[in-house]
Amino acid sequence: IVSLEQRQRYKDDFNAEYEEYRNLHTQIDNITKTFRRFSEQWKSLTPGSKVHQVKKDKTVKPVLHHSTIL
Repeated sequence: IVSLEQRQRYKDDFNAEYEEYRNLHTQIDNITKTFRRFSEQWKSLTPGSKVHQVKKDKTVKPVLHHSTIL
């Protein structure tokens, strides 16, 4: 940055995009938390059990939904 005008342009660009960045960051953070929760729940299930299958079925829908958001 070599001038005050250039600095102001960079600052304006940053401020114009910052809200979108924060929104995307929040979405990604929420998705990450969801996957961590799923991971912890999976550890307590017996593979092949009815509870395991129900959890698997309930997990696929949110995962597919989140993949279409991004």
